[in-house]
Amino acid sequence: MRATRGFTLIEMLVSTAIFTVVMVIALGALLTMSESDRQAQVLKSVIDNLNFSLDSMSRAIRTGTGYGCTAVGGNCPPTGSPGTYFSFVDAGGRKVAYCLDGSTIKREVTGGALDTSCSAAGFAAVTAPEVVITSLGFYLVGSAPGPDSEQPILTILMSGYVQVTGTRQTAFNLQTSIAQRLYDQ
Repeated sequence: MRATRGFTLIEMLVSTAIFTVVMVIALGALLTMSESDRQAQVLKSVIDNLNFSLDSMSRAIRTGTGYGCTAVGGNCPPTGSPGTYFSFVDAGGRKVAYCLDGSTIKREVTGGALDTSCSAAGFAAVTAPEVVITSLGFYLVGSAPGPDSEQPILTILMSGYVQVTGTRQTAFNLQTSIAQRLYDQ
């Protein structure tokens, strides 16, 4: 009878040890999945903000007029190095400008003259702090003053990265083209 009790105690110790190892592994996997889910949620939130920013820019630009790459409506290069500042007159008659200030896209909306410096007080951030824009470029064709046969089309190129955690970054490259809705005759 004693031998049977000793054998049962050893079986219990072994099974408890195996159970403990399995539970530690399962808990580690659960914690890893939880951290991955948190990082994915942060990334999704930041990318949603970036998409919203680009979509709101596109909607405003599409219904505007007087496109240009300076505060007074100068031409954007159709090829070569892109313009880094873009201005237009929105559907409400206000002057709007977009530019890159450091690592943030900024916008100014005014009824008067636009600032030529993106770091001026009138500019407000359009992108979230977690989004780091490394380059922003504007290519514009068909923006000659007066009637012409070419509809204005703006192409925006944007690249950068999203800071997901202290050491993890996710890079992105975005491009969109926007045609003016009003028929340019």
